[in-house]
Amino acid sequence: MNRLSARHLAMAGTAILAGVALAACGTGNATSAHNGGDYPTRLTLSGGYSDENYHPAFGHSESGVSMVYDGLLRPEPTNGPGSIPNLVPALADTAPKPSENGKTWTVTLRDNVTFSDGSEFDAADVKTTYDVARDASTGSAISHLYSVIEDVEVVDKQTVAFHLNLPYGNFPARLTLGIAPSELVGEGTVDSGPLAQRPVGTGPYVLKEHTGNEARFTAREDYWAGTPAIKDVVVAVIADDAARAQRVATGELSGAIVAPSMAKNYENKPGLRVVSTPSADWRSISLPDTPFLRAPEVRRALNLAVDRDAMVAGPMAGHGTPIGQPISEFYGDAHNPDAVFAHDVAQAEKLLDDAGWHKGPDGVRAKDGVKAEIPLLYVGDDTMRRDMAVEFAAQMEKTGVKFTPQASNWDEITPQMDKVAVVLAGGTSPYDVDLLVYDLLHSRQKDTSEYDNPGDHGSPELDAALDKARAAQDPQERAQAYRDVQELYLDNPSSVFLAYADHVYLEQENTWDQGSAVLEPHLHSATWGPWWNLGQWKQ
Repeated sequence: MNRLSARHLAMAGTAILAGVALAACGTGNATSAHNGGDYPTRLTLSGGYSDENYHPAFGHSESGVSMVYDGLLRPEPTNGPGSIPNLVPALADTAPKPSENGKTWTVTLRDNVTFSDGSEFDAADVKTTYDVARDASTGSAISHLYSVIEDVEVVDKQTVAFHLNLPYGNFPARLTLGIAPSELVGEGTVDSGPLAQRPVGTGPYVLKEHTGNEARFTAREDYWAGTPAIKDVVVAVIADDAARAQRVATGELSGAIVAPSMAKNYENKPGLRVVSTPSADWRSISLPDTPFLRAPEVRRALNLAVDRDAMVAGPMAGHGTPIGQPISEFYGDAHNPDAVFAHDVAQAEKLLDDAGWHKGPDGVRAKDGVKAEIPLLYVGDDTMRRDMAVEFAAQMEKTGVKFTPQASNWDEITPQMDKVAVVLAGGTSPYDVDLLVYDLLHSRQKDTSEYDNPGDHGSPELDAALDKARAAQDPQERAQAYRDVQELYLDNPSSVFLAYADHVYLEQENTWDQGSAVLEPHLHSATWGPWWNLGQWKQ
């Protein structure tokens, strides 16, 4: 989990309060949401929060999916949503080309592209967007993603070169960031600049209006890839999960994000479609630096004691995939199928006993007068995290370890990350293994987020394997390095990874060709799921 994840969720609170008012007054009716019969050209979608900042450096368009921005590259599904997508040219005219030493990547840009304000897109826009995004002093929430960039050079109007501080074999995965006009992207800070509320991009839609309750988008007639067939999109904030689902069922909404636990209520209902989309959106229990958790064998014991299948079946209502490490099978050869934590409570208890942590009369383990007790915090308005915290605590209690679930908020949680356990979520940048795991598993460094490995657990060997994988140019060498990372992590885990969450949506049936779904990152909104590529829908 990175800075953006926590901040995005913390800011959602104000939007959720606004959503209560929206739920009371309504957002329209079935006719307005579905004009056009089987081919509605106006959609009304809903989630529990809205995008509060549209600046690219806030992370709004980091993954290459946006209503208003395009990146140099964009994701294209390969073998369905359960696999890593290909990254194909969008604002780039051709695939990026590496230098022989892997430290410079050159990108030729698409010609005859304009921003929504009518200005022309060129290499200066790419340079300035990336310069702002990689500079933390601008207020960028995603600067850590671009730390490998040493300089961005404008070669000519249609060519840009990225100079890196190390060979980096999969640098194209960092070229999905939405590009904004150079005249605007650096104006003010990421929080206060004009793009925060009035985005200007090359994407298929223009944000016409954004209040605390809803955002209204209109299709661009001059979009470089062709005018979208869906002409108008309204994204409304409705805080209550049940209210969103019911409004889709009545036809007032075209679609919405829904809680996994509610999906079964709408399966096989005429006119409705439940869509469960795989994601790299992981859930974990962070392990702080406390006397109980300092020894690797203790952290390994917790990973053996947890029943991940029960986590998915219960709190996630079956909409998830159990994981003990974040590098899952959809990462192909980088995944190590042998590096798994078996569910073995007996072995977990033996490890705890051998480490000197023995059960007392009250059933709680202790050593040298220190009890195995840890507060377990979760964001109070997230029902899935709450349920996972309760389930995890109940499972750990059977082994003599006392996790105490406590509802909280990010303002309270963040300063305590090194002292308390937290139910975390992450996977904001899942289309490259390095982006997914480097900060998450590496020992903490100068610019490491508070949410990545807050206990600073690990080993020099694990760090070296992560560094080797990052710099490897040969795909097979890189994959082997990641398999080694997973073997090393088994002996020295820094968290208890639980599952990847499926994202669940409910939509009104229609006859549009929506294309394939795509593997989703942690941060998503009402414009993901069936609607991630609205600009490409066809009749």
